[in-house]
Amino acid sequence: MRFMKLGLKIDLKTLKEYAILCLAYLVICVIFFWPMISNITGTVAGSGGDVFQSMWELWWVPYSIFTLHTTPYLTAFLFYPVGANLATQTMAPLLGMVSAPLQAVGVAFAYNSLFVVSFLLAGVFTYALAHHVTKNRIAAFAAGLIYAFAPIHTVQAFGHLQFVNIAFIPLFVLFFLKMAEERKHRDAILASISFVFLTFFGDIEQALITIFLAFLILVYFTAVKKERAKILNKRYALLFVEMLALVLILGSPAFVSIIRHLNAATLSTVNAQASTAYTELYSPDLLSFFVPSGMNGLTGGIVSSVDASATSERTVYAGYSVIILAAIAIVYDYKEKFAKTGIFLFSLFFLMLISIGPYLQVNGAVTAVPGIYLVYHQIPYLNVLREPGRFDIAIELMLAVLAAMGIVHLHSVVQKKEGAKLLSAVFIFFILIEYNTVATNAGMLNRMYSNATIPTVYKELGLIQGNFTVLELPALPDFSSNAPAFYPGLAMYYQTAFKKPIVGGYTTRYNTTQIFSLMNVPLVTSAYYLQTKNGLVYASPLVENYTNETLLLMKAYNIGFVSVDRRAYNQSELGLLVSYLANLFGYPVYQGNATIVFATQFASSNVLNATVAYTPVALNYPYSLWQPGWLLCGSSVACSQNYSSVWFGINPSYINIYSPVTNQRAKRNATVEMQALSPSGFVSTTAYLNGVSIGVLNLTPSLRNYTLRGRLYPGINQLVFYTRGNATYALGAQNISIVIKN
Repeated sequence: MRFMKLGLKIDLKTLKEYAILCLAYLVICVIFFWPMISNITGTVAGSGGDVFQSMWELWWVPYSIFTLHTTPYLTAFLFYPVGANLATQTMAPLLGMVSAPLQAVGVAFAYNSLFVVSFLLAGVFTYALAHHVTKNRIAAFAAGLIYAFAPIHTVQAFGHLQFVNIAFIPLFVLFFLKMAEERKHRDAILASISFVFLTFFGDIEQALITIFLAFLILVYFTAVKKERAKILNKRYALLFVEMLALVLILGSPAFVSIIRHLNAATLSTVNAQASTAYTELYSPDLLSFFVPSGMNGLTGGIVSSVDASATSERTVYAGYSVIILAAIAIVYDYKEKFAKTGIFLFSLFFLMLISIGPYLQVNGAVTAVPGIYLVYHQIPYLNVLREPGRFDIAIELMLAVLAAMGIVHLHSVVQKKEGAKLLSAVFIFFILIEYNTVATNAGMLNRMYSNATIPTVYKELGLIQGNFTVLELPALPDFSSNAPAFYPGLAMYYQTAFKKPIVGGYTTRYNTTQIFSLMNVPLVTSAYYLQTKNGLVYASPLVENYTNETLLLMKAYNIGFVSVDRRAYNQSELGLLVSYLANLFGYPVYQGNATIVFATQFASSNVLNATVAYTPVALNYPYSLWQPGWLLCGSSVACSQNYSSVWFGINPSYINIYSPVTNQRAKRNATVEMQALSPSGFVSTTAYLNGVSIGVLNLTPSLRNYTLRGRLYPGINQLVFYTRGNATYALGAQNISIVIKN
């Protein structure tokens, strides 16, 4: 019995072989990831905000397409009312689509199911590649084991949905090589399908890694005389063009949607994280190639003395067993001038050069030795891949194939078949020891896995009719924490149950508008200060009625419920916050072990339509903690004690002005009276109201009176003071008053 698909012949014997293979890899998954598999609906692999964000993305893609009938790359469900552009987000849209039926059981169940299947496919497809190269089943099994369960894959998969499924990279390499070797249309078609799958079952970063790997393969074919004829011919050129065309056609729905939503603002969030200093943070240390993963239940304690192996992009340990096998293959192939290993050795060499990042790091110290990533990173649009350590996924694939070749060479020198199998089994055993992620104590369990049980109240909120949003506290990321985005990510996961917009959220690439939309609400800022052990305080010195301001913005943001995650606060902090909320909104509508929920409708609907001006705090993202956007003069040389009540804004300084929404005119005239100075000397500062210049303040070191006039829209308006140049504190002001006339 044979099945015909694109010219492929698969008989029952082959199907049985791959079924046994899947079963073997499944047994390893059960052992390695037992906490998740034993509670597949309530425990997920990963412990930071990324894992909850990943589950949200899994839910959001089918929900946006099938329920909202909108693109998944733009959402108003996060950071309401600002929304979020997800064109540069690390989503895996096809995983979301195929998981839709599984989500009927639960989002966590769907996520965990895909997690296991992705590991199985990574092993199976690498097996296919290695078997094509070696024609040895044991060697191919070892290669699949190495690639699927490598520490670089496991640590990335624990929280990064887009890198759970890296299976289609080896499948693409298989058909890409066969396309050069056999020059068949079938292989061009399957290579294009594999590339589209690795891009959208994964993400654009996987595509860039694979493009670089394909480029290295082509360079090798071109540079080596005996290989040159494979690609330097008309037949291959036509197949290559056919492959590219099919990639564009098959991927066009997603490609068009992404390109459509790319703009200067979204690209700026990528470029903000593309500096040399930033990429150094995500480049592996030289020692991390030789130090086991911190997730290894047997040897993970070794990493405690090597900080370089602490983050996911710095965990690149390949294992001594794998390195030995790869070295055996290279040594044995040396006499043949690397006839078999050359293409993989060549690719491995340059992948390692690029993965070290801008400059080589040794034991936590950045050296002056540059890496070729400095050149790669200057290529337009490729700098979206800002984590050089992720190239180690392709490195692991090259090592897996080389290790398979090493096993084949060992078989050739061991005369007895049983002895060869035993030697292979010994190496496979040691690979399992080096790659194991078996949680052996409570500390590892807490660090590696998260409870994915959703409190009942969030499911009940989903049953309430009407349009409203939900504010979950704490809403701001805490960069003093080991997991800054844990609670914002958790809020997104809870949203999959109640399916209403949330005022906060978490995207891997924030923009300042999203952050300020949260920081504008005094309640959010104060909850943040509580979380970071700074007490129940507010940042702005300009407004006295913080409660009224909070209610005005809650009304503007259409917030129907405020929930508090008890775990973010100690008992005294929680008492302060809950007491304030109870005074504001009345008795909570829900109290659970982890969550307290308040209904806001009555309080916010009765808020006075008073005009308020206030200054939110500012964020020096991403390297510092939250800092106030104002300073009070004290003993500083820049200002005397006479101006102790002066507000100093960083450049640009700004004040948000709320103009009530009434049945009167849409626009209203406003006059701003203030006294201002420049602590930096004589400075010319331009005032902008909603982006329109309304005057120039010629500031001096002494206070002077200034009057500005402009037009306000209903809702929130922004008055910005901007000084050209590098003045640290562009403006000092006091006695600010704002008068609105109808």
